[in-house]
Amino acid sequence: MVMPTAATQQWILQGLNHAQAGRLQQAEQCYRQVLAFDPNPTTRILLAGLVPPVYLSNEELQQARSRVIANLQALKNEGVTMDVTTQFAVPEFFITYQGLNDVELQKLRASLYKAPPDILYPAGRPKGKIRVGFISGHFRDHTIGRLNIGLINKLDPDQFHVTVISTTPPKGEFAEQFREAGDVYIDIPNDGHYARRIIAGQKLDVLFYTDLGMEPVTYTLALTRMAPVQCVTWGHPVTSGIPAIDYFVSAEALESEGSESQYTEKLVKLKRLAVYYERPKLPDPRPPRAVFGLPDDATLYGCPQSLYKFHPDFDALLAGVLRGDPKGLLVLLKGNHADWEQRLTQRWSKTMPDVASRVRWIGRQDRAGFLGLTSLFDVSLDPVHFGGGNTSYEALAFGVPVVTMPSQFLRGRLTYAMYKQMRVEDCVARSSDEYINLALRLGTDKPFRAQVSDKIRAAGDAIFENPKGVRDFENFLMEAVSEHRAFAFEPTGAAAAAG
Repeated sequence: MVMPTAATQQWILQGLNHAQAGRLQQAEQCYRQVLAFDPNPTTRILLAGLVPPVYLSNEELQQARSRVIANLQALKNEGVTMDVTTQFAVPEFFITYQGLNDVELQKLRASLYKAPPDILYPAGRPKGKIRVGFISGHFRDHTIGRLNIGLINKLDPDQFHVTVISTTPPKGEFAEQFREAGDVYIDIPNDGHYARRIIAGQKLDVLFYTDLGMEPVTYTLALTRMAPVQCVTWGHPVTSGIPAIDYFVSAEALESEGSESQYTEKLVKLKRLAVYYERPKLPDPRPPRAVFGLPDDATLYGCPQSLYKFHPDFDALLAGVLRGDPKGLLVLLKGNHADWEQRLTQRWSKTMPDVASRVRWIGRQDRAGFLGLTSLFDVSLDPVHFGGGNTSYEALAFGVPVVTMPSQFLRGRLTYAMYKQMRVEDCVARSSDEYINLALRLGTDKPFRAQVSDKIRAAGDAIFENPKGVRDFENFLMEAVSEHRAFAFEPTGAAAAAG
């Protein structure tokens, strides 16, 4: 008996929804329901890669990781492969938040996919400007959109022909900015075969993935070469594990000693972050604390991050801050799924039961609400292992000190890299104790906090609307194209001015 296609799709969709929420037992039941009738590789890979978005303990984290590695290796040993010619691959998003070296795991996952052959580049490449394409499924009001719109807009038009490739139709005012960015804008169809043809037909010198591993479409397309140079950067800050991706574009401060071993791509360490970030503006009028149900006499320690960033190792730091400041409140945003909040609450009832009552949950906010809430924090706490990116830019724009402790992996060094670029390191801790003590001093010593806030504001030009990182990125593009295409480009315009 064969399960009807519509029923199969429904079971898989239900499984994906359960997995996203962290209901792994229900997700497994859905996938096994499908596999009982159709042992297809897609569902087998989905089942093999199940991990909780939020962990109840480090023990659960380690068990989940060991299980995934064993499951994927078993599939590889069986010779299971998924042909992505006409279907999409299955990246695993949540496992990146475990705080460990993922290079072998990413290679193992990518090895399960059989990609269509590289597409021959059409003859007659246009002469002149370097042709670079930016591709993502998140060119909208999203972290990826905000981190990349300035970079795309500020590339030297005398030197570069820019194609913006979106895998999802733009929605909203911010998304429309991407339609106007660059020279060409393309919405590619939800069909891998035609998408590859369309992209290859642009005759690009460089295809630049702003993120890989956050959704299936771009991850699948990245398995095939459609341009002589293919790159990825830290929109999803982990190696892709994909052989067709040549470079991982990072920055010096984002990398620790010997971090090249964490990537399958050739690591490129730019001098500065390749970001041109527009300075956010404070809401006018600025909302009072009462709008969010927060008292005026409390010290607000904010951590408005996605809840899957709350690694079990972070609990001791949060508890230390709350224990050291009786007036302190930890302000968090509710997750997309109530299950995430419930699991965190359950974990904290064991790891910090004496202060868990001083956690304040705020409902999801639109951008104006989010910026207003951020501006009210006395101190922002950067998670360990996987810190903030967009959220740190926004806090620093308002002079809110962000306490951070850089890790050995890029995903725990973004805030640190911003501070390095600003030459302000007052909020950088090197140990858990230092993190707690620094957060407490900033929270309870108002003159010290004001001094640090003034310093952050004064140095803001280094990370906001600063074209130097764009110039660094342009120089990389020229060098990469010269190396791979065996012809050199003489710098002109802004790139030449940057030296």
